[in-house]
Amino acid sequence: MKIAITLILYILAFVWGCSRLTGRGSKLQRLWFGCILAWCVYVNICGITETPHFNIATVYTAFFQPAGRVIIEWLGG
Repeated sequence: MKIAITLILYILAFVWGCSRLTGRGSKLQRLWFGCILAWCVYVNICGITETPHFNIATVYTAFFQPAGRVIIEWLGG
């Protein structure tokens, strides 16, 4: 039930937001708006169902932290 309500609210937000985006370049703005809302839906539903999900912190933890440790060791720290 929570997922259905969440999807309905995001759809309403998308329709309302797209109606507010008018003028030159509005198609590209609508595309970006849709992508951002799709990402929000993904993260929100993963939070509701308590499933692991991919986010910016995952990239940092997987790649940049180990690289930083290697550089610190290389510099003698």
